Amino acid sequence: MTFKLSELALALGASLEGDGNIEISRLNEIQFATSHEISFISNSKYLKYVQSTKAAALIVSEDFDIVYPNLLRTSNPKQAMTKALQILNSKDRELVPGIHSSASVHPSSRVPDSSEIGPGVIIGQDVTLGENVIIEGNAVIQSGCRIGADSHIYPNVVLYENSCLGNHCLIHSGSVIGSDGFGFTVEDGVIEKIPQTGNVVLGDFVEVGANCAIDRGSIGSTIIGAGTILDNLVHIAHNVRIGKNCFLTAQTAIAGSTTVGDGVQMGGQSGIVGHVTIGSDVSIATRGGVTRDIPDGVMVSGFPARLHRDELKIEAIIKNLPELYKAVKTLEKQVNKT
Repeated sequence: MTFKLSELALALGASLEGDGNIEISRLNEIQFATSHEISFISNSKYLKYVQSTKAAALIVSEDFDIVYPNLLRTSNPKQAMTKALQILNSKDRELVPGIHSSASVHPSSRVPDSSEIGPGVIIGQDVTLGENVIIEGNAVIQSGCRIGADSHIYPNVVLYENSCLGNHCLIHSGSVIGSDGFGFTVEDGVIEKIPQTGNVVLGDFVEVGANCAIDRGSIGSTIIGAGTILDNLVHIAHNVRIGKNCFLTAQTAIAGSTTVGDGVQMGGQSGIVGHVTIGSDVSIATRGGVTRDIPDGVMVSGFPARLHRDELKIEAIIKNLPELYKAVKTLEKQVNKT
C-alpha cells in the first residue's frame, strides 16, 4: 500500500515542504532508502548521507538546517518515525482462529473460538484465555494461567502455573514466566529450598523480550505494571514490583523484593539489589549498580550507583590519576632530599 506524501504528512501531523503527490511505500534507513521510500534524520551525524540518499523525502525537526527537495518537518521526528513505521512498514500478523491438531488443551480450560492455538502447544488445567489470543508453536501454558484479550505468545514460551497476563501482552520466544525464585536457606550446613508459592502478574500492554526470566513470588505476586517493556535477556526476581511504562534494556536484572516506580529506565547490563525502593522517573545508566533507595526523578550511574553528575566528576578525576601520581612521587623525592 502506498501513500501520497501529503497524506503521510497529515497522518504524522507534520508540515510538508516539496511535492505532496510523490507516492511513498515504506520507511527505510537513510543510507539504503530508495526513490519510493521515506527516511528520517534525528541525529546530525546522519547528515553525511543527505547527498547520497535516494529517499523520496526526509522526516526532520522543525528547526533542522537542511536543504532537500521534499521534507516533513515535525517537533518530534522520532515520534513521527514511529508512526510512519506503523503506517508504512507494519504488517500485522493475521489471526487464524482454531486449535492445531497437535496441540493439547485440557478440557477444563476456556479457549474462545477467536483464539489461535499453534502446533505442539500445551494448555493445562483451568486456563482462561481472552478473545483473539495467539499462542504459537510449542508454548506451554500451565494450570490456572490467565491470558488477557489480544495477547500474543510466541513459540517456546513457558508460563508456569497461575501466571496472569493482562490484555495486549506480547511475550517473545524463549521467555519463562513464573519459574521459582532463588529462595534458599542454610540450616546446619544444609541448603534448604524455600517454597515459592506466589505467581506473576503482568498488566495490560506489557511486552517481554526473548529469553527473559520472571520469577514467581515466594509469597504473593511478582508484578509488572501496564505498558512496561522488557528487552531481551532481562531477569526479574521474586516479589519484585515494577510500575507502569518502564523500559528495561537488555541484560538488566532486579533482585528480589525490590519496588520500582513508574517511568523508570534501566540501561543495558544495569542492576538493582534486593529490598530497595526506586522512585518514579528514575534513569539508571548502562552498567549502573543500584545498592540503595533512589528518590524520584534522578539519573544515577556507576557502581555503586550515585547521582550521574557526581559519577562524571569522579570519572574525570580518575582520568587524571596518572599525572597526579607522578606529581606526588616528584614531591616525595623533593621532601626526601631536604
